[in-house]
Amino acid sequence: MNRKKDDAKQHRRPLFDVLKQHEKKEKVSFHVPGHKNGMNWDPSLTSFHSMLSFDQTEVSGLDYLHEPVGVLKESQDLLGELYSSKKSYYLVNGSTVGNLAMIMGSTNKGDQVFVDRSCHQSVIHALELAELHPVFLTPELNELDATPLGISLPRLEEAFKLYPSVKALIVTYPTYDGMVYPLKELIDYARKRKCLVLVDEAHGPHFTLGAPFPASALDLGADVVVQSAHKMLPSLTQTAYLHLGNHVSFSIESQIEHYLHILQSSSPSYPLMLSLEYARYFLAFFNEKDLETTLDYRDRWKKQFENAGLEILQSDDPLKVRVSWAKHSGEVLATQLEEQGIFSEKTEEDTVLLTFPLLKQEAEVSEPFSLQLLQQAESDGVDRGRKRLSMAPHMELDLSYNNQKKRRVKRTRLEEAQGKIAAQNITPYPPGIPLVLKGERLTSEQIRQVEYCLSQSMRVVGLENKRELFIFSEND
Repeated sequence: MNRKKDDAKQHRRPLFDVLKQHEKKEKVSFHVPGHKNGMNWDPSLTSFHSMLSFDQTEVSGLDYLHEPVGVLKESQDLLGELYSSKKSYYLVNGSTVGNLAMIMGSTNKGDQVFVDRSCHQSVIHALELAELHPVFLTPELNELDATPLGISLPRLEEAFKLYPSVKALIVTYPTYDGMVYPLKELIDYARKRKCLVLVDEAHGPHFTLGAPFPASALDLGADVVVQSAHKMLPSLTQTAYLHLGNHVSFSIESQIEHYLHILQSSSPSYPLMLSLEYARYFLAFFNEKDLETTLDYRDRWKKQFENAGLEILQSDDPLKVRVSWAKHSGEVLATQLEEQGIFSEKTEEDTVLLTFPLLKQEAEVSEPFSLQLLQQAESDGVDRGRKRLSMAPHMELDLSYNNQKKRRVKRTRLEEAQGKIAAQNITPYPPGIPLVLKGERLTSEQIRQVEYCLSQSMRVVGLENKRELFIFSEND
């Protein structure tokens, strides 16, 4: 690893220290929350009960997330020092609120922006709320399985020739599957065009550790970066970070803070913030021995999967591994793994994505066990329904966000939707990447893809009764 040099200050856990002091100091609670340090909590839930004294509100000494001047400011400053950012923020509403604030705070109504077509739904929601004019860039696709690999420099250069006034480039890095691409080239080119680069780095908060992990977007020069701390670091679900690059203007900084205040809870969870502080502390002292422990744990599991007859596909991120089973769908493989107590991150057409943890050398982990996969009597008849979508290298919405407000919405059957303009994103989950965008005219290929997701029992958000969707009326 070539991680940044340790700083003695990183040993500090100021929020934890203050909460411990408060726990000893407070004898009676006459403030919210209503459980009063667990006074009226179910005593049988002992493991949960022990943390309730840390579930505090903004009483004396505990600071306030939206205007921090004390312990929360110190805690977030330590985060910024670790990531070498201009400023870093705790997010208690996930990367979703980070993407909303990043995009809304960095752009103005009507701005034209480039957006990675494989972006998360929260990015799409931000575009709509900010009333932007998005131009979606289709990422390069993996030749093997058509999974997205990111935007190429030639594609960006081509797009700028057609749309020279674009104000921001919004990309996903790494991909959900842990793949990276030459982001530095995109950042350097965008900077020459006076274009901001905003990065949804949800799955890369650990990249700051350095090799063998890919380079972090912040180190590569991105303007604003959002990370889902809970995805790859030991923090609680719903926690995330937002980082400002060192060259970001005070105007953008102020606007992002403004939107974070608007969009996040006015009663931020102290257990969530405490876990964000711990995740920073964990990263700051992750060493070579810890890395060896982490990779050894991954490799021992990979060996067990290989012994069971599975093919291993290692991503650019050492912690992301996909496995496949010849002649069987990802759904069949995931089901058999779950029957043996192994639950995966995501199921694709013919692969299953596994996300491995960062581990300290003293971590107590269970030994990998051998797998017994029951071979199907015959192939499960994988249709390979999710074939490569034929998509233009760049596309605009068929109905702008502003004009969408002027149209009536009606319901139609999925099989009758071809050529109609979707009035709602249609999003298979996970990973939460819209297959059909609100304001986009549906194609037969997209409908086929939705049909395939339904046939695989995937959760598809944006459909009514699984077979109906909302469309915009063409007659308004």
